[in-house]
Amino acid sequence: MIVETIALQTGLPKDYVELIARTASHRYKTYQIPKKTGGMRTIHHPAREVKLFQRWLAQNVFERLPVHEAAFAYRKGTDVGRHASRHLSNNYVLKVDFIDFFPSITGSDVIATLKRNSALLPPFVSSPEDFEVIRMLVTKDGHLTIGAPSSPILSNSVMFEFDEYWSVRCNENDIVYTRYSDDLYFSTNKANVLKDTLRELRRDLALRTSPKLHVNDKKTVFTSRKRMRLVTGLILTSDKRLSLGRKRKRWIKSLVFEYINGRLAQEKLAYLQGIIAYARSVEPRFVGSLSRKYGGEALKGLYVS
Repeated sequence: MIVETIALQTGLPKDYVELIARTASHRYKTYQIPKKTGGMRTIHHPAREVKLFQRWLAQNVFERLPVHEAAFAYRKGTDVGRHASRHLSNNYVLKVDFIDFFPSITGSDVIATLKRNSALLPPFVSSPEDFEVIRMLVTKDGHLTIGAPSSPILSNSVMFEFDEYWSVRCNENDIVYTRYSDDLYFSTNKANVLKDTLRELRRDLALRTSPKLHVNDKKTVFTSRKRMRLVTGLILTSDKRLSLGRKRKRWIKSLVFEYINGRLAQEKLAYLQGIIAYARSVEPRFVGSLSRKYGGEALKGLYVS
C-alpha cells in the first residue's frame, strides 16, 4: 500500500514508483571527498527521483520512529553545544568511533526496526511488501549510504535499543553516555573505570547482530581534566565552560577583521554569519569580546536570526 500512497501524494504513476524502488541501487552518483583527519570519504549521492522518495519517507514514516534522548545528532532542538554540555562536569572522557557507521547498517536492520515499531507506523505501512519497498528505496546494495537524506534519521532509530542499553548501563555506574552519529562519548568523575567500559562495549558489540558495528581503534581516545577534553569539536574547560578553542577563535577573528575592513569575499559572508551564530550559542563571551573590540554596530551585519 505504500507504493500507492507515495504515488498519490507525489502525483507520480504507481508503475514509476515501483520502477524506481526496484532500480534504486543503480541510481547513485559515487565520489570521494577528503576527510578532515586524512584519507577519503566515499559519498553515494542518490539521483533526484530516489532522493525525492527518501525525503518523503523521512517526513511521513521515519519521523514516527523513536529516537533515544542520548542521541544528539540529526535531531531537532539539539546541537553540538547541548551535546558537549552533558559532559561538562566530569573529569574523565572516553570517545569511541565506529568504522563505516552508515554502511554497517543494512536493509535487514531497517526492516527489523520497522517491524519492532510497527504500532507507530502509518496505516499505509503494514505488510512485508511495504517494508521491502522501503528497504529498496533507502539502501544501496543493501546498506545505508553517506549522502542519502534518509540515512541520518534511520540510523538514530536503528540505534535506539543500543542507546537505551548503554544509557541504563552507564547510569548504574555514574557514567554519562551520549552518541553523536557514529561517535560515542562516556564521561565520569570516577578514575580508572572507562577502560572497563570500553572492554564491556567491545564484548557487547561482538554479541550484537543488528546492527553489526565495530570500534575504530585509531579514533578511540581517553582524556581527563589534566589534558584537553574535546567533545564534538568543543573544548571542556577546567571551569566547566564550553570553548571553541584558540585555533578556531583565531580563524574567526581573522575573518571578522577582513569583514570590518571590507576585504571579506562576498561568497564568505554567509559562511562567517553561520560561524558567528554557532559561536554565540557555544561561547557568547567570545562574540561579546569581538563586539567590544569593533563595536556592536560594526558587527550587526554578521548576526542572523
